[in-house]
Amino acid sequence: MDELNLVRSENSFKASLCCCYFSHKIDYEKVIPYLHDQERSYYNTLKFKKRARSYLIGRFVAKQAVSALNSEENLTNVLIGSGIFNQPIVVSNRQNIKVSITHSEDFGAALAFPEAHPMGIDLEIINSQQREALEGQVTEWEKQQIISLPFAYDAGLTLLWTAKEALSKVMKTGLMTPFHVFSIASMERSKHFIMCYFENFPQYKALCFPIGKYMCAIVYPLKTELGFNPYELVQYFSIIL
Repeated sequence: MDELNLVRSENSFKASLCCCYFSHKIDYEKVIPYLHDQERSYYNTLKFKKRARSYLIGRFVAKQAVSALNSEENLTNVLIGSGIFNQPIVVSNRQNIKVSITHSEDFGAALAFPEAHPMGIDLEIINSQQREALEGQVTEWEKQQIISLPFAYDAGLTLLWTAKEALSKVMKTGLMTPFHVFSIASMERSKHFIMCYFENFPQYKALCFPIGKYMCAIVYPLKTELGFNPYELVQYFSIIL
């Protein structure tokens, strides 16, 4: 768990980030008692193990992130529903908290934030077998840019994908919008992360960084200073992954 300070010139906000890695089947089973009654009813309809596990890890990180932000000690009281486009919604929410969820294999993450300060998160495994599919979603200029990054080519492609998908979650469109709409305009290298800026959405930026065999991106407003250093998160999970 990390508390994020969202600092702006006129005011500031708080957000919370939860990441977890489930290494055993029993890790998933331990989540079931924390499900809200409505979540449990939906979970019981799931027929396939992969879908059931992704549901459990997604709900677990989302509940943890939301509870950290609204000081709810009982995770069972936190209900994460789904909108008409399957976007996560915090139900019975008196503080107008929003949540963004992502998971890949047994690694999950969620970002809880106030409605006044939109954000999005995405996490993807770096997989060379996905190269052709990811190349179909990037421009030639973007391909040239990732060659200069301190990552392998496939990691760079995954970085671009996560930045764009995280933005699509902010826009609440997901994969229903062609990814060329979310084209990258420029990139900045830092010691522990890459910052991406968008061609058609200049009011947002994406903080991108690798965590072991995964790539993560957090999208937030351009003029916000994010009180978060991904280095500590990366160091923690590098021991596990």
